[in-house]
Amino acid sequence: MADTQWLIAAGGVRGYIRPMTAPPELPAPVVDPVPPPRLLKIRSVATTGLFILAVFYTLHLGRPFFLPLVLAFFLAQLLRPMVRALTRWRLPAGVASGLVVLLLVGVVGAGFSQLWGPAADWVARAPRDLDRLEVKLKKLLRSVEQVTRTAQQVDEITDVAKPGGTAVELKRPSLLEVLFGGATSLLAITIIVLVLTYFFLSAGDQFLRKLPRVLPRGHAERVLGAVHQIEGQLSRYFLAVSIINLSLGTLTAIIMAMLGMPTPVLLGAAAAALNFLPYLGPAVMVTLLVMVALLSLPSTGAALIPPALYLLVHVTEANVVTPQLLGRRLPLNPTAIFVGFLFWWWLWGVPGALLSVPILVTLKAVCDQSEGLKNLGEVIGR
Repeated sequence: MADTQWLIAAGGVRGYIRPMTAPPELPAPVVDPVPPPRLLKIRSVATTGLFILAVFYTLHLGRPFFLPLVLAFFLAQLLRPMVRALTRWRLPAGVASGLVVLLLVGVVGAGFSQLWGPAADWVARAPRDLDRLEVKLKKLLRSVEQVTRTAQQVDEITDVAKPGGTAVELKRPSLLEVLFGGATSLLAITIIVLVLTYFFLSAGDQFLRKLPRVLPRGHAERVLGAVHQIEGQLSRYFLAVSIINLSLGTLTAIIMAMLGMPTPVLLGAAAAALNFLPYLGPAVMVTLLVMVALLSLPSTGAALIPPALYLLVHVTEANVVTPQLLGRRLPLNPTAIFVGFLFWWWLWGVPGALLSVPILVTLKAVCDQSEGLKNLGEVIGR
């Protein structure tokens, strides 16, 4: 074909058509290579892991700030049914919350005033009683004492410290620092928790009522339904656990009184309080009963009866009563409970161990209400 073409159009008119040339080639756009799906998945897992580590480090570093918040949140969940009952009587939420918090302070204060006298007597007699307890324990643990003396002699023989050297004394943290992560006063922590509890109780529903203003209507309704369901589960759980522990403490006090143990009411209160602390609380209570029984009862055989009966009551409560009452409200894997107890004890000390089960219950309730977290809920559930 020539460079030009002649075309005879309709009607006999000839027209000239310009030669057809190919358009100039444009440079191909530079496209970034797409990483393979496996690499994207590894990056996502690594980013999620770093985020979780950052959250845990923040919780550990900010323990004096986060711990009162968490304590107040769970205390508010325990008291929320009482506040709602008072609001049904046409009381404002602020007034009802204040009355409930004042009632809590009054009940706890009355209990402490009743138990303060026996506890002060025990503290005053502690040096003398510890000497008596040491004498009795030496008779029971002669072999252990002999091994201890041998170890002390080996330490003295192998001591290579030079005379006149500088002694370095390590400063140990106080009990409050161990328990509350550097908090200067237990009273200040208590006041902060009570004030936060009041605000959570009085202003909790106000935040929920504002959700439809900032979220789409359908999404806000789902969030409100999930939050109300989670709050209901937590409130019922805390109420049931409180009733179970108070019943355990009452039964322990009755048994200790029948066995002739001193201050049975104080021992029952200790049993109820320590039962909120999983694993560690019952172990501390058994040790305490062994010490008190050795000091108070005439023979070693009689001294073994109070801790044995308490252990029997606790095992029955933990394996029969609690599963029957909390089977649906506490669908947690025992392994997850133990791992959570160890983790929160490491992260926040004794308060963390105390809050480990409530935190797991909250996490399980959140996972059950979230489509993206149901797999995690299956892992920590039964």
